[in-house]
Amino acid sequence: MKMLPLLLLCAAFPASARADAIDDYISAEMGRQKVPGLSLAIMREGQAVRAQGYGFANLEHSVPVHPDTLFKTGAIGMQFTAIAVMFLVEDGKIRLDDSIRKHLPNVPWNWAPITIRQLLNHTSGLPVTPNGDFRVDYTDDQLLDIIGKQELNFPAGTRWHFSYADYVVLGILVNKVSGELHTDLLARRLFKPLNMNTARLIDEGVVIPNRATGYDMRDGVIRNAEWVSQTANSGGDGPLYLSALDVVNWDAGLLKGSFLKPQSWAEMARPAQTANGSTYPYGFGWYREHAAGQDIWYHGGSWMGFQAFIIRYLGDKLTVVVMANGEKSDPEKIARHVAGMLDSEVAQAPAAPIEDREPQVTAALKRLLQQIAAGKADYNAFAFVSKAEFAEAMVGYGPGTGYQAFVQPLGALQAVSLFACKEVGEDRVYHYRARYERGLLEARIGYAPNGKIGSFELVPISEWDEPVRR
Repeated sequence: MKMLPLLLLCAAFPASARADAIDDYISAEMGRQKVPGLSLAIMREGQAVRAQGYGFANLEHSVPVHPDTLFKTGAIGMQFTAIAVMFLVEDGKIRLDDSIRKHLPNVPWNWAPITIRQLLNHTSGLPVTPNGDFRVDYTDDQLLDIIGKQELNFPAGTRWHFSYADYVVLGILVNKVSGELHTDLLARRLFKPLNMNTARLIDEGVVIPNRATGYDMRDGVIRNAEWVSQTANSGGDGPLYLSALDVVNWDAGLLKGSFLKPQSWAEMARPAQTANGSTYPYGFGWYREHAAGQDIWYHGGSWMGFQAFIIRYLGDKLTVVVMANGEKSDPEKIARHVAGMLDSEVAQAPAAPIEDREPQVTAALKRLLQQIAAGKADYNAFAFVSKAEFAEAMVGYGPGTGYQAFVQPLGALQAVSLFACKEVGEDRVYHYRARYERGLLEARIGYAPNGKIGSFELVPISEWDEPVRR
């Protein structure tokens, strides 16, 4: 395994964050999370202070992870699709507030109010995922037809909801308007100029040096991730291969920002805004938060046995990236913890339950968790979600998917405690921790002004007191 000189690391960070402490922490987390291989990159002021591999890129041949090992990075690729869109904006070929039908005239009439901006910041109302077969290849027009037949979750511009379909459509938009694949445009205008020499589109049929294998966990056994079609690996929602060295150069390019005009960067950073003026902490391809006296941009990605996470502390000019080839890995936890080891100001304190002044909300969540386990969650308790999307979230689209399959193996529900409560846009969002007979989870539930559930998410956690994520 290859690491940048230790002297450089020691010069940039305090002794408590030296290589042995980071190595010890990552090794322990990889064992606990059952991660086959992991790549870590740390950048300060646009310069790499660490790019290192841990574990194995391929278990069958015992191939170690190196800084040039390629990982699938999932939705992290949305930030690159957003850049491709902004290239076309600067070229005068599209405008952010154009209707998507202006450039893709065959999409349904009810998409006419949807703008390019709303696709970029997830306020379009499109479904979360295209409801197609991941093993079938489609043309762009066929894929648009599949998405177009799905019910919208809400009228364009009235809500915020993360959507892979938004960026699938944006990728098709770039293909159509530019006359080339969005990844080819990125290779020519971004990857090559920034010396992101191994960044590329996923293609399972091509011999690609140094790519890692993705692994799933089924019944406690590590397995190769399932195969998907080239269409599923080619969308604007993010399927890319990146190495730690690619991300190092990407961060340096971001810091300079020379490949876009200042006005374009301002648009990229603008938080999503709905028609009534409510804002949500998401720009174009980046989540946003403010903590430790500085703005923070971050994003995660998950795809076919891989997990990835990038976080940029803009005030400190510190970036940490973690990419792993295990489906159950938690790169966000690792990246945020490593950042805290490097800078105590951004370290997150252990979480603890807070006073619960709304026991009726807690009781309602307990009932909902029990209903999900029994496959009896009530669609009428939710708002701003189609029946098809609700069913997919709750019971899944295949074996082992959906919240029911997540909750059932945990056994009996033992305790529920409130850990945070905040206003996000129009909604009041609660973060709960639930203790089960065989595990823990965090439930994030947001109530809209109409009293119904406007947002809902269940995520696995490993420790009751691990920091609450924003």
